[in-house]
Amino acid sequence: MNFRDRIKGAFFGIALGDALGLGTEFMSAEEVKYYYPGGLRHFSQIIRDGHRCLWKRGEWTNDTHIVVMLAESIMEKGKLHLNDFAARLKKWGTENPADMTDFYHSLFANEDWAEHPKEVTHRIWKNNGVYRASNEALLRAVIIGMLGNPHLTDNAVDISAITHDDTRCSACSAIIAVMADSLLCTGKPADYAQLVEIANMIDPRTLKYLEIAHEGEFEDLEIDDENSLWFARKTMASALWAIWHCNSAEEVLYRIVDAGGDADTNAALAMGLAGLQHGYAALPDIVNDLIDYKRMEDVSSRFINYIENNCK
Repeated sequence: MNFRDRIKGAFFGIALGDALGLGTEFMSAEEVKYYYPGGLRHFSQIIRDGHRCLWKRGEWTNDTHIVVMLAESIMEKGKLHLNDFAARLKKWGTENPADMTDFYHSLFANEDWAEHPKEVTHRIWKNNGVYRASNEALLRAVIIGMLGNPHLTDNAVDISAITHDDTRCSACSAIIAVMADSLLCTGKPADYAQLVEIANMIDPRTLKYLEIAHEGEFEDLEIDDENSLWFARKTMASALWAIWHCNSAEEVLYRIVDAGGDADTNAALAMGLAGLQHGYAALPDIVNDLIDYKRMEDVSSRFINYIENNCK
């Protein structure tokens, strides 16, 4: 398997996990069993309630859209450019996207945010007493991991911090970026001790979840708990658990989706890593039913060319 197949696998894995995970998003594991007795395996099964009817079956959500925006920014600017990505995020916010997290509005409303995203985000979070280590920024770390370079962890922290001023988010982002880099370069997970070192250095509160992912049972994560399903640390841990304990991309997808919780984000992250580990060819066949398949094929192909010409 070559790195081109791994990169394509990452992009399509993210989109597939996102689009299928929408079908069980915000459900408990018991609710998933009720609505999908044999498990959610096809887009056609996705129920049409007040939340899921915002998207067509087989359509990805904001999670994948933001990943595409980041990739487009990097390719156009020839590097990670925080201000350009912030400007794209802000423009996207004016289009009233479905299901955009509320706190983004306070960031985008600040006229200086796109010019100084980290500084303004820090000020807004501090002044408003925001205490929210949520998972919205984590998928960006997969893209950062594919870029590699000696500033990998710093870049991962920065791409999270422009919207999430919390060291728990920073630690999770850095860990995911290092894992993505290892899977792309070697096909094997990053060294656990290295990830522990990152957690200790940035925020030791991440360690508990990292340890569960490596040594514990999937159920120990309780990713469908309604009071914590949006935790960045849980999304990180569920993705890492899947990489360490599942044997195929298909197993990763169905294990995460059928667990409920913030399933679209959890499955998108886990499948982004699984795509890097197993490659595009190993993704379940329903990937071909993604509504915007051709769009993702174009983005992933151009990103592969960018990586070939500029990175690694």
